Amino acid sequence: MSAITHPVVSEKEFYSVSEVAVKFGISQKSVYRLLDRGLLKASSALRKKMIPKASVAQFIATSFNGGLR
Repeated sequence: MSAITHPVVSEKEFYSVSEVAVKFGISQKSVYRLLDRGLLKASSALRKKMIPKASVAQFIATSFNGGLR
């Protein structure tokens, strides 16, 4: 029997707040804080916030290069 897994998030162009939370291992509230601080960018054109893959990649690169202060 196979285990139930989360959908593959890395192949998408846009992520929901909950998908980013799972990807980073943080709460959805923490993702909203990152959005409020401008550390992640999102579009809410479809009634829910969608975070572009590029914004997630930029956040990861910046945070690991000492860019967050």
